[in-house]
Amino acid sequence: MITRKLLIISTLIFICFAWISFCTGTDQKKYVDEQAEEGHALAKKHCVSCHLLPEAEWLNKTTWANYVLPKMGELVGFRDLGMNHYVRTGIPDLMTLEEWNKITHYYLAQSPAEPLPRENKSPSIQIGLSDFNTIIPAFRNSQPVTTMVKIDSLSKRIFFGDGLSQQLYVADPAFNKVDSFRVGVGISNLVIRENSLMVLTMGVLQPSDLKIGQLLSIDKNSGTSTILLDSLQRPVHATYADLNNDGREDIVICEFGNITGQLGWFEKLSEGNFRKHILRPLPGAIRTELRDINNDGLTDIIAMMAQGDEGIFLYKNQGGGKFLEERLLHFPPTYGSNYFEMVDMNGDGYADILATNGDNGDYPPILKAYHGIRVYLSNKQNKFEEAFFLPMNGAGKAMAVDFDKDGDLDIASISFFPDHESMPAEGFILWKNEGNNDFKPSSFSEVAEGNWISMDTGDFNGDAKPDIVIGNADFGAGIRQQKALKNDKGNASSLIILKNNN
Repeated sequence: MITRKLLIISTLIFICFAWISFCTGTDQKKYVDEQAEEGHALAKKHCVSCHLLPEAEWLNKTTWANYVLPKMGELVGFRDLGMNHYVRTGIPDLMTLEEWNKITHYYLAQSPAEPLPRENKSPSIQIGLSDFNTIIPAFRNSQPVTTMVKIDSLSKRIFFGDGLSQQLYVADPAFNKVDSFRVGVGISNLVIRENSLMVLTMGVLQPSDLKIGQLLSIDKNSGTSTILLDSLQRPVHATYADLNNDGREDIVICEFGNITGQLGWFEKLSEGNFRKHILRPLPGAIRTELRDINNDGLTDIIAMMAQGDEGIFLYKNQGGGKFLEERLLHFPPTYGSNYFEMVDMNGDGYADILATNGDNGDYPPILKAYHGIRVYLSNKQNKFEEAFFLPMNGAGKAMAVDFDKDGDLDIASISFFPDHESMPAEGFILWKNEGNNDFKPSSFSEVAEGNWISMDTGDFNGDAKPDIVIGNADFGAGIRQQKALKNDKGNASSLIILKNNN
């Protein structure tokens, strides 16, 4: 009898402790010591004022210690004298030195020695593109930095800009003739008009806050350049529309900058005369799309922001040149967001968001399990939820096109930071849509010999089949050296064309 009572009591005690553990213990963060726990609480208090809270496991210990924490320390008023010994610089006065030391202790104590592996194994990439022929043009540059590629299906021309040589090249499908226009350093964006070319240049290739970028209008016939806008802060993208319904075309420009920057629109007042309006006074503006997202007859602005407070924002046009900001998606600051486009991925008549995150150039690259391609489906009321994720180290751009004409959208993607050692084919992946969010990845052998930083799709030869062009960039910064693509003079190919033969 006593034994039975003891058994019942023991069982009840076990259930009680199990329930308490379930409710309060199992999803609690485990800390190595009390100071790390305090540091995490302080990080939640202070860091979220600028961006989503970065968790310690998102980066390895070396990256936190040698790069991220010293950089963040400078921004919040502390300087690293070495070995993570910080002193106050005095500006800004956001927290005490004791608090900052606890925050750094948390990240150094809780972060892994090596980057976290993917939870799910990356899919095997098939080598060989059954629907495409690989064309490597004879045209070469001594050090290609192909920061921009563009297929113009109307003229059957391929435009590609070299950010280092300051040239915008134009070629026919066979590359029998290559013309060029002189542009500034770091061409980043091109819009092709009937008689002119709208060319955006950063003015500098490396991260910078210098305001030396320009927007040029180049006459196609004479080659004469006209500066429409200057003193731009490392601009990377431009879009055009009449935003205030006054009959004149305005311009939205992403001034990515570095420590500072902004997203703004330039109201056209008269020919060659613009007034600037700031939408978001922060760095990292990287791409915009202009569309009437709520069907009210006014053109809205959808923008991707990187560089800290990462996310996708909607600027609802209120009329009269006024916009109301709404955050659509919020990403962690470690993501490295770098491209998005709005496209109806599931065929329900509403635009979804296809986005990549894989920028890995702020410090020595490490593999990040969360790098890749994500699709966020619309709920038809301008709210978006992640539907699926395609893992891809260093993903830099992804474009959704029905390449095989089977009625659903495939995805072409590039990476400037692939896993060179284990998976060099990640430099370019064609994700063939098999339906039900099942995408089969394939690539081609020559992709391992370049650094693919730009891409475009379109019909370059007039056969009504979407082709792909990818641009190669050798910054001479130890990313990797081209091998097989180099000719006998040691010059590497500026681009590769994938001709659709489907």
